[in-house]
Formats: sequence, structure tokens, C-alpha cells
Amino acid sequence: MTYSQSKDYFKNIILELDPIEGIYDADIFKQGANAFQTFPETYETSTKLTIARVGENKFSISGGRPNDYIERVGETNVYNYWNHWDAAGWVRTRFYLLNSGRSFEWRFEVPDTQLKSDLGRNYQYGIRVMFRYNCVKEYPTTSMYLEAEEEAIRIEQERQRQQEIEAAKKTEWSGSGFALNNGYFVTNYHVVEDANIITVKGVKGDFNTAFDAEIVATDKYNDLALLKINDSRFTGFGSIPYKLKTNTSDVGEEIFVLGYPLTSTMGDEIKLTTGVISSKTGFQGDVSLYQISAPVQPGNSGGPLFDSKGNLIGIVSSKHMGAENVGYAIKTSYLMNLVESAVTSSVIPGNNSISGLPLTEKVKSVKDFVFFIECSKD
Repeated sequence: MTYSQSKDYFKNIILELDPIEGIYDADIFKQGANAFQTFPETYETSTKLTIARVGENKFSISGGRPNDYIERVGETNVYNYWNHWDAAGWVRTRFYLLNSGRSFEWRFEVPDTQLKSDLGRNYQYGIRVMFRYNCVKEYPTTSMYLEAEEEAIRIEQERQRQQEIEAAKKTEWSGSGFALNNGYFVTNYHVVEDANIITVKGVKGDFNTAFDAEIVATDKYNDLALLKINDSRFTGFGSIPYKLKTNTSDVGEEIFVLGYPLTSTMGDEIKLTTGVISSKTGFQGDVSLYQISAPVQPGNSGGPLFDSKGNLIGIVSSKHMGAENVGYAIKTSYLMNLVESAVTSSVIPGNNSISGLPLTEKVKSVKDFVFFIECSKD
């Protein structure tokens, strides 16, 4: 990784970092000795070390000696620095992370077998060469850690507040969803969580008929639910005009969202919002999400996210409570994983018949395949 790429990496996952991960300013000192005396330590050079996780407790070091790596000892602040020498093999040196993870000092001595190999006939008994690395973390900064922790606390408090508000409401709630083939449809897991009764309205544009539905499979981690209409009155969705696209879309691509937000005040008619993909990752760099600029509200959850050609590219899941017009949608590749693990990929619509239509005609074509989902605990 380049220096700027390393900074982006650490910033995006700052709360998941091991205490030692980061970019360090390292001052390197050298000291020599022979059989008769030890010479004063001298300053050699300065460098930057980038330490990043490559395994459960293993960390690579960019900017230092080739092949060397660091290993954490359990959940302690003790680490092993492993040097590799051509003549001596692997040598371990232990050090401690200090100042709440802001610095460490690493000392090592060149193995005698390596000195013999390097010096050849010039080697004399008693020769010693020692190095000391004084490493101070430059990035992420202390303030960045504090700000990220405060933001995480604020988000969690807001989530709990929203849960308390929802719990105080009626035992009925609603969301959005959209059709797949063979009577299957999709919404968010949080839309149907704890529901004992699930009904669907809007099939073929009919809002007077509520079809009973059942949960087929869920992915709690990625907030997805696959359902199927289980009602003798149901005769099918018809030919679905959009297809599912699993390739990641680009930042700046125009998108549109359909759903049923805030029906108690905004009415039961389907709502359209438009925008662009703002980022290929979601909150705190979550790679399963897109960040979108299309406004979304409670009730949009589970609705479809389409690109400008009418391909289904995401499932609306949430909005950022602390920012204007910042929403998130789950990428369809995660929906594909859920479907393939629960049924067969044949339920995925694969024909886009609306790619050349203007937006108004796209909406007319797909709105009968976007549903109003009602849930109840009773």
C-alpha cells in the first residue's frame, strides 16, 4: 500500500484496529562493541514503518527489513518482533507497546552467525552490532480514535433511542419490498423481525388485497430477508421487468429508489427519490453497503435501489441520522448469496426490459413489483 492508501485503510476501520497497527516515525540507532569496549550509540537514520494486520495476531511491516513481521502475544501489550537472517534464520525479540499504543522501542542484536557470514575473514571474536528502533505512532492520531469512539457511542445511543421509540409504538409496523420470481420477494431483516403476521399489498398494483407471506430465509448480519407469498389467492407477479446486477456500481452513477416511507403522514402512494452513489462503502467503511444521496425515510427499508438503466443493484436499509441525504443500501451480491443458500438462483430475475425507457416509464413499469409490507406481533 502507498502512504495515502495506508492512511485510508486505517481511517476506515479505526475501531477494529489492533493497538499496534498504524504508521510510525522510527528513529534508528546503532551501537557496536568488540572484546575490549562498547562504543557509544550513534544515530543512523529515520524511516516510516507501516504496521498492518495480515493474520489473527500477525502483522506485516512496510518500510523496515524485508520479511520481518510482528506477532502479538495473546491479548496483552506484549509483541514479538521476528527478524529473518540469511545465515541465522528467524530470531525473536520481545517488546512492549507503551503510552496507550502510541509508541514502542525495539532492540535487537545481529546474530553472531550472521556477523561471521557477513565479515568472513575480518570477523573477530567479541564483535557485536546492536540496533535500537524508537517508534512513535504518527497515524491514526489520538484525536481520531477519540472521535471515532464518540461517533460509535452516538450511533449506538441513537439506535437504542430508535428501538425504544419503536417499542413504544403499536404492535404493527410496515416497510417496503420487491419481487423476485415464483412468488418470492425481498425486504430487510429488521422489517420482519419479531413479526408473527406478515402481509403484502401492491401486487400488480392492487392495494385492496393483502396476501399472507412467510419467511423463507434471513441474513441477520447483512439485514436481509427472503420471503414467499403463501396464499391461495395469489396467481403470480407476472413478468418482472428488471434484472439483478451483482457487479459493484461506480461512484457518481445515477440511481433511483422506490418505496413506502412514513405512510401515516406521507400517504400510501409509492414514493420515488433519485440521487447518485456517493461511495462504494457504507458507514465506517462497511463494504457490504453503498452510500447513496437519494433521500430515504423510515418505511423505505427493504425497497429496491435501481441504477439509471433499471438494473436492481441494492436493497435500501438505513439512513445516517447525523447527516442530510445520506442513506445506505445493501449490495445485491449479498442478496444473491442468501438466495443461493436458501432456494435456487432461478428465482432471480434476469431480464431487463426497461433499460432504454425514460425514468417516468421505468417507474410505471416497476412500481407494481414494489410492495407495501405490513407486519404485526398480534
